[in-house]
Amino acid sequence: MKIIIAGASGYIGQELLTQSLAHPSITSVVALSRRDLNITHNKLRVVHMKDADFLTYSDPKITAEIKGASACLWSIGVVPSQARDEVSARRVCVEFTAAAARAFSRAYAESASASSAAGVEAQADTGDAAAGSNAEGKPKPPFRFVYISGAAVERDQSKSLWYMGNYRRMRGDGENVLFAHAKANPGVFEAYAMRPGLVPSLDGTIRDRIWSLFPSARKDLLAKAMIDIALKGHKEDTVLNQAIREWGNE
Repeated sequence: MKIIIAGASGYIGQELLTQSLAHPSITSVVALSRRDLNITHNKLRVVHMKDADFLTYSDPKITAEIKGASACLWSIGVVPSQARDEVSARRVCVEFTAAAARAFSRAYAESASASSAAGVEAQADTGDAAAGSNAEGKPKPPFRFVYISGAAVERDQSKSLWYMGNYRRMRGDGENVLFAHAKANPGVFEAYAMRPGLVPSLDGTIRDRIWSLFPSARKDLLAKAMIDIALKGHKEDTVLNQAIREWGNE
């Protein structure tokens, strides 16, 4: 499977990248990044992005790289301490997300159509061709967009919240645009929201120990859960902190 990782240079994105490159079922990784990753790997293609690219995906070089991808691991966001400028924060958390959903599902649909057309041509003599099928003749699954959200986000944009209300509603609106896109494109696009609490690492730092005292899910478990969902889907479209903590034990 070919996947896209958005935000591969970040705290969680680096773990997603490491695990994805090591996973035997992932054959190709396209990393969309505003910074150099300082890593080379035979599976990895790094696409350097500007802010405008995350809103338009109009560069043919970028669209060529994302074609053929079957899933995205999205770790781009703004933490509360960075959300003082609401306009800029909303651009990253909502507008980037909406633009990516449109661009990735469009590229996936075009790739599926091309694959289906090739299958029709190759199987014309037998009458076995099926639209939207892969090389084995099975229907292609939808594109899976796995999005890192947060434990306290709020999708209801009219709800009054007593702490960090603007931020929590904004992050919830990022989920809203994904699920609205999935609803409008059944069979083509699926959205999943990961809602961890705090995300400690395995390093055992003082910060990790403190974070572990609160609702939290380790970084490696969050990354594993996201990759598993990208590969196989999941029965729930919203995955809460406790489920992430217990990933692999169910």
